[in-house]
Amino acid sequence: MYLPSEDNAVWVRLLRPGFEYPTHGFKHHDALYYPSEEVVFLVTKRKPPYGYNVFTEVAIWMPEEIRLLGTLALSIPEGGGRVTFAPWHSSVIPEIPIDSDLSSDNIIASCLEFAIQLHASSEDANRSPYILREVNRSDPDVEYNLFENIDLEWGLLLRGLYTLLKSQLLIHANFMEEAFVNLQISREAAFQIIREHLEYTGNPNPSQRDVYNYIRLNFQMGEPLVKDLEMQHDSWLETKHPLSPFGAGWASSLMADDVFEPYDPLISIYRHIVLDEPGRSSMLP
Repeated sequence: MYLPSEDNAVWVRLLRPGFEYPTHGFKHHDALYYPSEEVVFLVTKRKPPYGYNVFTEVAIWMPEEIRLLGTLALSIPEGGGRVTFAPWHSSVIPEIPIDSDLSSDNIIASCLEFAIQLHASSEDANRSPYILREVNRSDPDVEYNLFENIDLEWGLLLRGLYTLLKSQLLIHANFMEEAFVNLQISREAAFQIIREHLEYTGNPNPSQRDVYNYIRLNFQMGEPLVKDLEMQHDSWLETKHPLSPFGAGWASSLMADDVFEPYDPLISIYRHIVLDEPGRSSMLP
């Protein structure tokens, strides 16, 4: 639950045991990801306003956490595998001022001590172990640029990354249709960002076709990618409407691939948006 009275503070968020988390940490003046077999946690500075009004009691991540986790997710190039982050307990760290450098060794040590204590105080602390998994991450400079370019006032980008992150948690819980819905919200957010870019560059009223043409021109294998995105859009219409142009049924006609395959193209599209790199240029061989 979001409580404004808890703003302007340094927060630690434990990640839930029993999931596989990327090895190797990430540290920045404003954020920290710390993975270990003892505890895996995030540290962020919560300091709204973000430039837009959001009132929610159900969001599972705060914008600063979306920025950090979005960085980690986008750092794994297309073809490098999906990653799931599961929220657990969180708390203000009152001893650490909000203007602290979260990348400094002494601050990291203090955060680790606090996170271990928070983990130990949980009634279900020993239920499952932490699992660390080696993944092919982008180099530290790319990760730094990802983090710097995810603007906390860019609501569309945050929404797209938030739903991308949630989709993987929903897959883990076997909520496959709900995962697909979140992936398609993420896709729609990315398309709207491209539309706004096209408006900025001179197209007064960009259509869906204009978005597809942009992808054809700016992405490797652009034509196959567009065909895949068009098929996703048709499935999206059937899934979100109980009575769609395809008829009415007790469930939407989704295959497992419809849920698993959109993730990599979205990683490609969001890396293009955030880093301005050629689409799909970071794909692993």
